[in-house]
Amino acid sequence: MSTLVWPDIKQEARQEDKHYEGEDAVEESRAESQEESSQHVERTVAETDLPTALPVCDRCHYLIYDSRGVSIAHPTIEAIADSVAESPFTRNHVYHVVDAADFPMSVIPSIYRHLSLAKPRSQNRRSQHSFSTRPSISFIITRSDLLAPTKEMVDSMMPKFVSVLRTALGRVGRTLRLGNVHLVSSKRGWWTKDIKESIRNRGGGNWLVGKFNVGKSNLFEVLFSKGSHDQSPSTVLHQRQQQLEAHEKALNTSFFSEKGLLPPPQPEVAFPTLPLVSSLPGTTASPIRLPFGNNKGELIDMPGLERGGLDQYVKLEDRTDLVMVHRPRVSQHVLKTGQSLLLGGGLVRITPVLDENDRSTTMLAYPFVPLKAHVTSTEKAEGIQTQQRESGVESILADDAGPTISHAGKFQLQTDVTKSRAASMIRAGVNPENLPFHIYATDILIEGVGWVELVCQVRKGKRMPQKQAPTEAASLLGAPESAAPAAEAISIETCTFTPFGGDQTSSDPIPLADSNFPEVEIFTPNGKYVDQRTCLDIWQMWNSGKPQKAVRSARPRKPMAGAKKREKASRTAAPNSET
Repeated sequence: MSTLVWPDIKQEARQEDKHYEGEDAVEESRAESQEESSQHVERTVAETDLPTALPVCDRCHYLIYDSRGVSIAHPTIEAIADSVAESPFTRNHVYHVVDAADFPMSVIPSIYRHLSLAKPRSQNRRSQHSFSTRPSISFIITRSDLLAPTKEMVDSMMPKFVSVLRTALGRVGRTLRLGNVHLVSSKRGWWTKDIKESIRNRGGGNWLVGKFNVGKSNLFEVLFSKGSHDQSPSTVLHQRQQQLEAHEKALNTSFFSEKGLLPPPQPEVAFPTLPLVSSLPGTTASPIRLPFGNNKGELIDMPGLERGGLDQYVKLEDRTDLVMVHRPRVSQHVLKTGQSLLLGGGLVRITPVLDENDRSTTMLAYPFVPLKAHVTSTEKAEGIQTQQRESGVESILADDAGPTISHAGKFQLQTDVTKSRAASMIRAGVNPENLPFHIYATDILIEGVGWVELVCQVRKGKRMPQKQAPTEAASLLGAPESAAPAAEAISIETCTFTPFGGDQTSSDPIPLADSNFPEVEIFTPNGKYVDQRTCLDIWQMWNSGKPQKAVRSARPRKPMAGAKKREKASRTAAPNSET
């Protein structure tokens, strides 16, 4: 910790008092018409002499000016629960901040149990929510501007996100009434005003809880109620003096060991120093408490929880590139038999499992990630990823990350997107059941980075399973052969989150292994940091330029085949009818 240089507040106050006395003596001799202008000049000079910012340590200095620093040790969910338990307020509300880039991998499924939250309302419409001293919760899916360019497009995806979140919460989420989910964007200001007003009206303790690099500090800056009225120079000087004294006291005393996990309360200031925003994982080192509304409530930014660890396999100078800051420019990549997709020069490898005898079957990949994508042969991709083959492909892998690459598993494309992908044919009057093909898709999630949308078209007679045929999995479950469950694809309207190696005690239908859906194999460091969710079909929404609801509700276009013949036949039939 470097030595902090503190401004002499008392000396500045004496100088201000002398300045005011001199101005008052001059003002007595002036005319009344010049009083307002002199007071305005006095206030301007006094405000410019005030200390403008708190002193910072070396770590914050390097983060601000050099974009480098050392991550802090991430707290556990138990430590967050102990901090919330020390709240001085009777009413507390927890905002679980989740990242839209890899949603729902940043969701804490056991957050209700760990934080001892109030009993959530069920889906029963007659359920009553009585007041409880336990904290309540809301889910904020931040950075939603990465999903679509307009607010209307993002709002149309809310039902899908609620359905995915319900499944990610496990057994608890099946009966919840999830009316407390918000898709916001701190960068664009989408739906932040409503949350800000609710915080100001509710008061009490408002806690921002989530994993690191999900956008909590950016959201904190937007949601905090800053002062909007003018104050006298003496009031502002007094507030700054109190803030500096409280900051110095916090640095000189070990409040974490003597007074608990929460830092001491801060004096209320109209425009306080807000949390530092950086792409470094673990920028927020301790809870940040800022009061508002004459101490009516506080907004508390908590340090981020642990989130994977994919950055340790990346070069030090490229670790900040893992965070998707802007909406990426997505390109379509065609994967044929014997080809693979490399992300980041080998950080993630996606290899489709296609029929070698059917060269016409291909797979489309749309990487929504800030990493460079490259399509090459599978044999060459294996050598590049394990760092056993030199290539001109730019790689961000660390020097010793090659031996850690292992198989992360096989993932099936089970979401049926035929209606979305063949929308023009359906609008022309073609029945979807009569199409000779099916289009399946899925979203492969990369923790803390983004997702890759995979799409594959298969012919019905070649790859689709027989729905009436009994299966071995059905006999193992004890079901009769006549009632064997069919291996049906998941509709795009029914979005679920199917984690790899998830809870086997769930009562949901088990997907059959012999369903013959298109599959992909994924290879990552230690076989981790990837997962799967139902395809949200974001690429198709971008391509159409409209929300999917508007596309589906469009009036079907009549086929033009034979229109001129029918028109000519009607003209020739008209004279014959008159005769």
